[in-house]
Amino acid sequence: MSPRIPVALALVAVFTFGCKSDQGISELKFENIAVATGDFDYVEEALARNGVGYTPYEGFISHAVYDDEVEPEQIALKSETLFTGTNDADQPELFIFDAVMINSGTRGLGAYVYNGVDEDDAVVGNATALDHVERYMARGGTIVASDWSYDLIETLWPDRVTFAYEDDGLDAAQVGSSEEVVAEVTNDELADALGQDIVELSYDFSYWTVIEEVADDVDVYLRGDLTYRLDDGGGYGTLEDVPLLIGFGAGGGRVYFSTFHWRAQKNPVTDALLFAVVEGLDPDIQAEADQESDGG
Repeated sequence: MSPRIPVALALVAVFTFGCKSDQGISELKFENIAVATGDFDYVEEALARNGVGYTPYEGFISHAVYDDEVEPEQIALKSETLFTGTNDADQPELFIFDAVMINSGTRGLGAYVYNGVDEDDAVVGNATALDHVERYMARGGTIVASDWSYDLIETLWPDRVTFAYEDDGLDAAQVGSSEEVVAEVTNDELADALGQDIVELSYDFSYWTVIEEVADDVDVYLRGDLTYRLDDGGGYGTLEDVPLLIGFGAGGGRVYFSTFHWRAQKNPVTDALLFAVVEGLDPDIQAEADQESDGG
């Protein structure tokens, strides 16, 4: 597998976070959130920055590419437990949580390990793990996934999203080129929440996941033009007006997927998009929980 190539970040924030929607985008409130750590993304940074608690499950394929100081062995819970384990009630571990966030580069969600040839399909090829995820969604769960974690979506909901070269198997859609993309906000409620209809996104690594199109019942929040590798080895081509951030209903719950990394954006951009789009993700929930624990 070709290595991911980081590029310098040059994103200029085009708006300031502080926009809670009056349109009903965030009506639920998650009290328990799990985060599967990954080599390339770090969505938990945004949660911590906004006072939202979470439980980390270590899922690095090899190491945190974005931070050499991260030590996976210090994280007691592992992603294998999150996806295949059971809790004290002998139910899937996933059932503990209102939402599960899966970073790009979480192991078990691809064909091969990062920069290697060993198999890495321990989750997407595991019948127990897939059954747990489907049952979790049937209960009304929420999944927020980014970039390389797309293979879980392709495995369980193949008719909802058409990924580039998806017929070629796991990892095949990882063909995006590192670049800055000016994205159009194509969801009216999100545009109202942001107060504008464009967002500049940074794709900090090459080989990111490309979406070609989505089913009619999939919400598209951001669209843009991108550069991608051609499958015949003939260099690069372009795709115009393709989905970059999407969401759809699954079972009784909801799945969100970003082609970009949350950690690669300027903080105001990440916060505005994440908290406006993901229904139930509320930066006030931790403060309310702390107040209740203090008897307030």
